[in-house]
Amino acid sequence: MNTPRPALVIPASTEKRPFQVHNNSALSARPIRRATALTRRFQIASLDPSSGKAQEFVRIAPALPVFENAFASLARGTLIATQDGPVAIEDLQPGMMLRTADNGFQPVLWIGSMTIVPHIPRHAKTICTLMRVTADSLGLNRPMPDLMLAPGARMLHRPTRDQQAILSPLQNHCDGESIIRISPPTPVSVFHLAFARQQIIYANGLEIESYHPEVRIETRMSREMLALFLNLFPHVENLDDFGPAAPYLRLPLDQSETALSA
Repeated sequence: MNTPRPALVIPASTEKRPFQVHNNSALSARPIRRATALTRRFQIASLDPSSGKAQEFVRIAPALPVFENAFASLARGTLIATQDGPVAIEDLQPGMMLRTADNGFQPVLWIGSMTIVPHIPRHAKTICTLMRVTADSLGLNRPMPDLMLAPGARMLHRPTRDQQAILSPLQNHCDGESIIRISPPTPVSVFHLAFARQQIIYANGLEIESYHPEVRIETRMSREMLALFLNLFPHVENLDDFGPAAPYLRLPLDQSETALSA
């Protein structure tokens, strides 16, 4: 029986190196210890740019907010509005036509997913909580039923009728009643979607943004790290290929809040 691979690889905080002897005394020998980084298994389904056929693969990449935010938005079981009616997000396939708030039905080009693992060590700065938006808390059927999202997922929010709508992280609206932060008792799969340009989709009836890189995301990564990041998106060659962002102000994610530890 094959043992399933872990979704989150938490290495020992140190690793041993050969002993070094100082002052010609074996009693002063000490192992050299070096910290190692967390990594994650990221699952990707996308349309092959050359053939147009769907492809699926797994990549191992650093468990850093800049990577995790590209995969963590909607929890397994979320119902997405499509041309054929509501479909659970885990059943979506690249190329399916999804309903958008501004551009009718559009084909989803990329589906990314990862697993949120609760109760990980405190030193592991990674996403391990979810936000629950209770049914009808933001209006009739908004959402319906309860909606589970990652803390950094953005929803289309209109503060008042006279103000322009903005894209605001769910974690900014946690009130402990209608929007609640929870720690799931068992691992939960979360997903994100990408299109030829950023879209606003309907998840359990609530308007949620599709993935689009943060402004100047390249300034937070080395050239090698950026190449590793882009390798997770077969439908793009550079950041410009993600297309225009949605025509709404996007409130920035607070990295210290997004990378939560239990």
